[in-house]
Amino acid sequence: MRNYTLGLLACTLVFTLLAAACDQSGSSSAGTAGASSSGGSSSGGGGGSGGGGSGGTTGLTLTSTALPLATVGQFYSTTLPFAGAAAAVTVNITSGAFPPGVNMTSAGNISGNPALTGQWGVQIEATDGVTTIVAQLSLTVQGVAGSGQLENQLRQIIAQKNIQPMPQPPGVNQARVELGRNLFFDKELSGNRDVSCSTCHHPRFNYGDGLNLSVGVGGTGGIGPGRDHPAKTFVPRHAPAIYNTTLMPELFWDKRVGMPPPPPGQQPGQTQTPEGPTSLNPLAAQALFPMVSITEMRGTGHSLDGLSDPAYRAAIVNRLTQYSDYVTMFNSAFGAGNMTVDNMVIAIAEFERSQTYANAPWDRYLRGDNNALTDAQKRGASIFFGPGGCDACHGGPLLTNFTTHNIIIPQFGPGQGQGVQGREDYGFENVTGNQQNRYQFRVPSLRNVAITAPYMHNGAFSSLTEVVNHYRNKAASTNGFTGLNMVQANDLAPTLLPTTNVLQTPSQLFLNVPNNLSPQQVQDIVAFLEALTDPAAVNRMSDIPTVVPSGLSIDR
Repeated sequence: MRNYTLGLLACTLVFTLLAAACDQSGSSSAGTAGASSSGGSSSGGGGGSGGGGSGGTTGLTLTSTALPLATVGQFYSTTLPFAGAAAAVTVNITSGAFPPGVNMTSAGNISGNPALTGQWGVQIEATDGVTTIVAQLSLTVQGVAGSGQLENQLRQIIAQKNIQPMPQPPGVNQARVELGRNLFFDKELSGNRDVSCSTCHHPRFNYGDGLNLSVGVGGTGGIGPGRDHPAKTFVPRHAPAIYNTTLMPELFWDKRVGMPPPPPGQQPGQTQTPEGPTSLNPLAAQALFPMVSITEMRGTGHSLDGLSDPAYRAAIVNRLTQYSDYVTMFNSAFGAGNMTVDNMVIAIAEFERSQTYANAPWDRYLRGDNNALTDAQKRGASIFFGPGGCDACHGGPLLTNFTTHNIIIPQFGPGQGQGVQGREDYGFENVTGNQQNRYQFRVPSLRNVAITAPYMHNGAFSSLTEVVNHYRNKAASTNGFTGLNMVQANDLAPTLLPTTNVLQTPSQLFLNVPNNLSPQQVQDIVAFLEALTDPAAVNRMSDIPTVVPSGLSIDR
């Protein structure tokens, strides 16, 4: 647009990547329980469980990086144990996150009521004005025993429906991951060298961009909610996060790239794309298309104008051959003489493949940890898989069955050139040519959904509560939509189209969701959706390279 194991090993790998990134930039980094330092005085680092020095070293140190144990839903408070400070210490988080409900002040005071269980890894940078240290913190939030009745009810549903946790993350080729990581963040892949895949899929925004509709080439104001375009040119659809995409057989909101399920008894065929079938896997194949989209990455007014899409991609690879570091990385990943378009997108896909996370509280609960979920989250799961009927579409380990549906989302923005004023988006019909698929979009995975707002194919809803209430209120939600709560309300609300057309053919499965969910049930469903967050997926700023081979600026 990151081979990983579960639990503690996933966190350890985060810290290993951080250390490697620091080594590349010429600074030192400690392991999981250490701290590194720089500045006018020396400090210990990388030894034992803390950043404290030994043998008479002086300067700012962190005496322990393993924080006291926290309990979900119970007030937590601690202060980072600094020693040897020459003045007041200022601390900021550079990667990772504390659990929802817990915050840290700039002085290193940590407090709040943690809402999710699990192990939360956080990288911090602290300075007293003389010495600066980088440390990896670890906060474990334990669960509590809840209602036995709720426990029995949910376990029965899980057994009846054979609900399974996420599979273990796939093994990855580290050389290809590293090449793909650099390509993902390098603006050399865009026509005017002004955007990268990360512009719209950035770790600061949990591999989305925080916008309703993305702003690609020609954008101003950096990345995220402050990004704008002088001509108000928007990408017609919302940028989804890249988490767990390697497990998805069909990609894009309209499934225009993917490997459809084969007929019974037959093996899967080739990946289908708008340019015909390909032997590339779906994740690699999808990477071919954003780079040739005029509004996303290709742009106009550069030396590659006029080339066909295949020729344009080949020209991008030719650009990469001019950088010795890319030649070295391609050689390491694929062998000498293999700088090709296919290998470029295979490497990008391998980096995205590494962003697979399978240790959310819900996964740990499914593996037998009864205390991984709170009672509210258990109530929400029982509704989700029970009377709410949500799993009719959001089933399976990824919580999607990859079908398409019209759930009567109001339309706005530039659209895809169809319908009213040429500004409607017919969705899956654009792929199938079948009018019965009009306004249908792919069911998204709900993994890490709480950290990847806004929601829907056009980012119409800003919160999970809005989403669940849309299912509850249906036509009233659609007709009452004003767009005024959107991040880009000033630009997009005035483009809102009449809702008559989308209301004509709602999906029956959407209509099957009960209209009588109580406010408490809505809150419980949202609590369950929040329990789909893997702590290791949040705020992965450590993935950003210090530099990329082209030397171009990196979106941070």
